Amino acid sequence: MTSPLEGILEGLKRDPSFASNVGAWKRLPAKEGSYAPFPEELDERIVTALGKQGIDQLYSHQRLAWEKIRAGEHCVVVTPTASGKTLAYNLPVMQRLLAEPDARALYLFPTKALSQDQQSALNDIVLSDDLPVKITTYDGDTPKSLRVSARESGRIVISNPDMLHSGILPNHPKWIKFLSNLRFVVIDEVHTYRGIFGSHMANLMRRLVRIAGFYGSKIQFICCSATIKNPGELAEKIIGEPVSVIEENGAPSGAKNLILYNPPLVDAVQGIRRGVVLESRDIALRFLRGGVKTIVFGRSRIRVELIADYINKALANHFNENHRTRVEAYRGGYLPGERRQIERGLRDGSIKGVVSTNALELGIDIGGLDAAVLAGIPASVSSALQQSGRAGRGASESVAVLIASASPTDQYLVGHEDYFFGRSPEAASVNPENLYILLDHLKCALFELPFSEGEGFGGNDTEPLLSYLEEEGVARHTGAKWFWADRGYPAEGVSLRSASSENVVIINTTGGKNEVIGEMDLPSAKELLFPKAVYLHRGRQFQSLRLDVENRRCDVQESSLNYYTDSIVKSDIKPLEIDLEESFPWGCALLADVLVRNQVAKYKKLKFATHENIGYGDISLPEEEMHTRSFILRFDEGGVPARQFSEVEAALAEEVIARSASLLLSVAPLFLLCDHSDIGVSERLRDPHFALPAIYFYDKAPGGIGLAESMMKAFPAILKAGAERVSSCSCESGCPSCCGPDLSIDGGRKEAVVRFLNGWVRASGLG
Repeated sequence: MTSPLEGILEGLKRDPSFASNVGAWKRLPAKEGSYAPFPEELDERIVTALGKQGIDQLYSHQRLAWEKIRAGEHCVVVTPTASGKTLAYNLPVMQRLLAEPDARALYLFPTKALSQDQQSALNDIVLSDDLPVKITTYDGDTPKSLRVSARESGRIVISNPDMLHSGILPNHPKWIKFLSNLRFVVIDEVHTYRGIFGSHMANLMRRLVRIAGFYGSKIQFICCSATIKNPGELAEKIIGEPVSVIEENGAPSGAKNLILYNPPLVDAVQGIRRGVVLESRDIALRFLRGGVKTIVFGRSRIRVELIADYINKALANHFNENHRTRVEAYRGGYLPGERRQIERGLRDGSIKGVVSTNALELGIDIGGLDAAVLAGIPASVSSALQQSGRAGRGASESVAVLIASASPTDQYLVGHEDYFFGRSPEAASVNPENLYILLDHLKCALFELPFSEGEGFGGNDTEPLLSYLEEEGVARHTGAKWFWADRGYPAEGVSLRSASSENVVIINTTGGKNEVIGEMDLPSAKELLFPKAVYLHRGRQFQSLRLDVENRRCDVQESSLNYYTDSIVKSDIKPLEIDLEESFPWGCALLADVLVRNQVAKYKKLKFATHENIGYGDISLPEEEMHTRSFILRFDEGGVPARQFSEVEAALAEEVIARSASLLLSVAPLFLLCDHSDIGVSERLRDPHFALPAIYFYDKAPGGIGLAESMMKAFPAILKAGAERVSSCSCESGCPSCCGPDLSIDGGRKEAVVRFLNGWVRASGLG
């Protein structure tokens, strides 16, 4: 019997309006499961609880995880979405906790949504057979009345790194009972801990192990990860111990269709294609009207709200309850209760479709979805796999339609299927020894417990670092120990994610109400909640009346305008103080404090449905400023880069410096052990400050964490790697793997970049 999805897919193949725009259609065959029996020693109470959920055997990777964990090994489980990673660690943890009434476990998740989801999954096991294991969540949303109970009687405490950093470890005397019996730490979605966040996480684990050891506990770590290039290496860096990698997936999977789709041309002369918002709406409607549960991923909050609204309006029918199809938007900024309601609706089937930002990219259980529509192709393979993998649970067939946007990268990918399907997932990098991050966590560790002379921290000799802190007045050395000597509470001044935790509260004041309907981080609020902005929230439309930046409040009222708004942001970078200027064979390098400014200056009014621009408006808000550090490469007259750049054709000069800067930025994380999002670049054909061409590579963490300094030291290797990448790339005229695709008529950009960078390398004596 043909399933609804199979019928829709056959219809798409026969529909010339769809098939003519397909760049590639790849069908991955179904895979049978590999099973193993329950371990003989598995507690009968767990067997009974699982039986009530219809589980009577394990997947092979779950059984392997059981054996490794029971043998005392640290593990990382790397299998696709919906392959049963949760059960892989819950079984051995529950077994130990049932056998040892005092044993405890800590589960760490990168988001609150995942924490709530995990508690729900555990409750299904525990409550189904009344197992004597108390599960509690301890995060920013936990009422004070429940926090004492979590500390004293929680057998499994579910939390996040931020709460561990600022709430649990600095107050460890209150957690003596828990920490002295801590046996397991589960780190889910470990691939999210990369770059700055991952470097913080590695030092946070050092602090946790140190305090647990003080109370006599030895922790066993269990990690789970999505598909990345180096899961074992990343997990070992995070926990500081060798790990066993389990990546042979034993879960069955149905056939999966991956479709690269390019929207049709609406203006062949100018090469303008139909937008991804309308195209994703129409494709999602095909699935939803056919009874197929569907998720749509949008790249921005506005796109998510628009697509969800357009879908619901297309389904609107009073007589059949909108075709008995409920579709919701899901994004950051919704109230916790709203998010839980949507997640429950997806699991119980009352919600048939969801339109989400990458907030649902992680492994939250949202029930059986058979179709995923990506409104824009993610830049990273890992994200593309994660989002595509949200469709297809169990043995049923599934489909993921990746719709190309108008961006050059998307247009390249949709036309080069071998590149897209042939790429391997990216590697994740962390650098726990970054001096700035290491010092921050050493302060926190010193506050938590004194350091004995000769005591290390993650393998680092702490004596010189503690001596430096003593010179700064925050440490004191006496009686063969180092003590915290400052009045401050160091964890409060250290943000793991290098972002402000203060959000703007959105308040509906319609008709005298004073109702909180959402929240948003301040930089985003300036772009989306400026006065007269149209704010879309779950199918309702509001207009911003006042954005009070100082008090972190935005008042809105319901509206019925025929347009939405989109802000125009201007960015600028300015040197404040240059503290190092040095000439090398490869050029003139400077290290400086810089001011990076983002100014929301104007906004566009875009008509619903057609998205045509119907006007502009001015925005008067303070700039978003960040003081940070930058490595500046200046093209001094007579220097090597300036001489090579002078040979570039004038018409291509601006594009060559921009593409070269982006290329060097793309290879830099390999040498800096950071994530691409941790560093930024700004190139100037004629810099206003120096009146010369210049490239600024700047640290995206406020104040800097040493990446600018590291980049200056590593620049010869970065320059050589960049030149090798673009020279060895097999593409003809540029692609996302080298200097970006060249979609111009005249071409020649890649050749110009190759000549410029190779000439620079040779003239510098590097090649």
